[in-house]
Amino acid sequence: MLSAQIKNAFVSIGEVHSTLLPSSLVLKMGISTQHIRYFVQSTSHNQIIFFGQYTLHHVANVTELCQRLEKIFEKDDILQLAFSKTFIGLDSAYTLLPDTFTFPTKESNNGFSQHITRLGLNMAYEVDEALANKLKNLFNNPSILHINSSLLNSLPDFIEKGQQKIFVNIEQNHFDVLAFNEAGNLQIMNRYDFKTQTDFIYFLLLCCDQLNIDREKTELVLSGEVDIESKIYDVCYRYFRFISFIRTPENLHFSRAFDIFPKHLHFNLYNLGT
Repeated sequence: MLSAQIKNAFVSIGEVHSTLLPSSLVLKMGISTQHIRYFVQSTSHNQIIFFGQYTLHHVANVTELCQRLEKIFEKDDILQLAFSKTFIGLDSAYTLLPDTFTFPTKESNNGFSQHITRLGLNMAYEVDEALANKLKNLFNNPSILHINSSLLNSLPDFIEKGQQKIFVNIEQNHFDVLAFNEAGNLQIMNRYDFKTQTDFIYFLLLCCDQLNIDREKTELVLSGEVDIESKIYDVCYRYFRFISFIRTPENLHFSRAFDIFPKHLHFNLYNLGT
């Protein structure tokens, strides 16, 4: 079994057996100044087999983040594997544009864009040049994506004909709202910063009012850093009749080590690249 050697501020689930060929493994990593998280997926079993999370303290800027990332990489033998594919998700501000709008190159003046084929959209976002260069130096040909591009690619599969749903992915200080109409077309994807559950519900209800969403009929589907015991869930329960947590995609599985792992947590990360 391969294991990460850094113990401080590190938690993990599962294991990566040394018998597994790196060419059968995919790395899905999310990076911010607060955390570095990653999932390892076995392509031969289409299964998530490992999760690792580093909690970062006192990282004030991108320079310090690059330094911390390099030190973690040097001591984490799992991250050093020659993965068949590496997807790295960043969580900067974004803009959705029609696919008729194109960038001169994929990366232009720190501006990245992803084409979301199934929705006919481009997702534009900024990536710090120093961070992008560091990632390319550490990992073999990584795909640098916006972490929430996975929501645009995967959530349409959770819409049944004639349904209307509103999806909310919650992070520590912000949340993203995605709403689809009964035809499965994206109505909105927007980000809101919040500090309290009062802030949260204010922005969510404002979004519903703007889209004329009937909260007595429309299902609210939650993902991210929320659970049934949280204040966020409690305030949602007061205003929405139907609430659920996002489920795992049917074509993706978790090893038994993840039996009690809440599958709505980090949904946008383990679906990255799909």
